[in-house]
Amino acid sequence: MDDDTRPEQDHVLRDAVTLPLLIIPRDRRTTRVAATARRPTIPADALEIVDPPPVTEPDQAVNTSAPPASSSARTADPDGADRPSVEARARRGRGGSRVNALWTVFDQVVSSGTNAAINFVIARRVDPTEFGAFAIAYTIFAMVVGLSRAAATAPLGISYADVPLGAFRSAVRQAAGTALMLGAAVGVLLMLVGVGMGGTVGTNLAAMGVIMPALLVQDAWRYASFAQGRPLLAVANDLVWAAVLGAGLWLLATVAPGGVGGSATMVLVWGVAAAVAAQVGVLQHQAWPQPRRAWAWFTGHRETTGFMTAEFLSLQGAAQTSTLVIGAVGSTSLVGALRGLQTLLAPTTNLAVALMSFSIPEFSRRRHLPAQTVLRGAYLVSGLVVVSSTLWGLAFVVLPDDFGAALLGDTWAETHQLLLLAVIAQAGPCLAVGPAAVLYAFGRTRLTFWINLAFVPFLLACPLTGLLLGGARGVMIGNIIVYWATIPPWLYHLHRQVRLGARR
Repeated sequence: MDDDTRPEQDHVLRDAVTLPLLIIPRDRRTTRVAATARRPTIPADALEIVDPPPVTEPDQAVNTSAPPASSSARTADPDGADRPSVEARARRGRGGSRVNALWTVFDQVVSSGTNAAINFVIARRVDPTEFGAFAIAYTIFAMVVGLSRAAATAPLGISYADVPLGAFRSAVRQAAGTALMLGAAVGVLLMLVGVGMGGTVGTNLAAMGVIMPALLVQDAWRYASFAQGRPLLAVANDLVWAAVLGAGLWLLATVAPGGVGGSATMVLVWGVAAAVAAQVGVLQHQAWPQPRRAWAWFTGHRETTGFMTAEFLSLQGAAQTSTLVIGAVGSTSLVGALRGLQTLLAPTTNLAVALMSFSIPEFSRRRHLPAQTVLRGAYLVSGLVVVSSTLWGLAFVVLPDDFGAALLGDTWAETHQLLLLAVIAQAGPCLAVGPAAVLYAFGRTRLTFWINLAFVPFLLACPLTGLLLGGARGVMIGNIIVYWATIPPWLYHLHRQVRLGARR
């Protein structure tokens, strides 16, 4: 569910930045962290009898103090079996964590390639007008899948990364059911709108509506695999999707070599491949989605799902509005150049998404590690993203113009002029990836929401002000100012949470 052309990934790094925030007064009645304080909603007919995650108070930082020396290396499992303690598992799992991180990044590559493939194939098989119709439907999918992650699967990595298998499967059933319900609701709406509109755009919207439930459920299984610390399951699932998609597109090309059926037909093939992968996910996790528990899942974790959903909507709204305003005040060529920058730098965004997917459950499982260990982990994640993104961007800066023109055509000239400024700008939000992952992992979604909400007005104002004062280069300078100005608050809140935990 992540590709080099996804609008929501174009702004993922924006989601990791913020502006200074006044400390919100503590209110234990309204700020209990549901992700850790509430009992997970277990269906009445569940086969497993499980215990909830531990209770965490609202302003309570993660207990990063080391356990007593006399603590046992094993702790009782609520399912009746012993399992290694957090500290023992952390010591034994360092090598495995590195391997899991690599598999998570690899899965992001596979997933991005699968979704990029449908964009490239359709772009080559249809005319620009029909590809534009597909792009509209795909943009809606990109927004909805981001919403699904916030509303359905986010609690898995935050609250269920280190619970017994019975509790995890029960949670996965409900999370996947929530994704299924969201996909069904949006799918029906898209089909109605598509049928009402007619034409190429309406056909593509209707086709996207048909496959939306399969897309969201497959994405839910992927994130369940990350939360469980088993990214190989996600890799296998995405490889199934890629294989079925390749076979379907080959069969379609064989049956209709002239492109009969158009983009909507290829969208349906893409969705069939996702549906097959979703069925594989059922086998992998030995769990069926439970859509009837969707509302209970969402409300039972509303501190996580509610704030992350609101955060996603506000940031995406600001990002899309900013692009529209720049296009209205500036020019469509400038919007094209900005889109070209997003396309070139998309692999670094994908890396940030992969490391975030890996880091949140890993930090959640290691919330009792010493404070300095947590801080080093956060800085390591940020450092990996900053270094890789900078090197990737600089490679395009020094490449010959002929190579860039082959990638972006006439858009390359203006894109190349802004590329160095874009590399500087993106390094800012990259620095915030590690701190953001820690705060998400520790259930501080209320805090991250307010941090990001404070960023929204500046996301709108700074690029527009830069456009009025300095044209295209002014837009990028405005981004540099706001992105880098937001780093200190992330670092402050990261250290504050760790410091409070050490005092306790």
